[in-house]
Amino acid sequence: MTHNQFAKTLIAWREQNDFTQQEAADQLGVSRRSLENWEQERAMPQGFGLSAMLAVIQTSRPQELARRKRRK
Repeated sequence: MTHNQFAKTLIAWREQNDFTQQEAADQLGVSRRSLENWEQERAMPQGFGLSAMLAVIQTSRPQELARRKRRK
């Protein structure tokens, strides 16, 4: 997956769920700065981090993410 493809996928997920960057970052357990860098194609997660992030973005609903965070 390219930086561009990941950025588009991430932005689409965030907009679909009507999240601000901060809300999306909180849902994903990352900093707002990381999310901003990913959306602007300056960086992207690597290896397992990328796979895990895509799995969350492509399959999870916000309520599921909130439940997961409470269990930790």
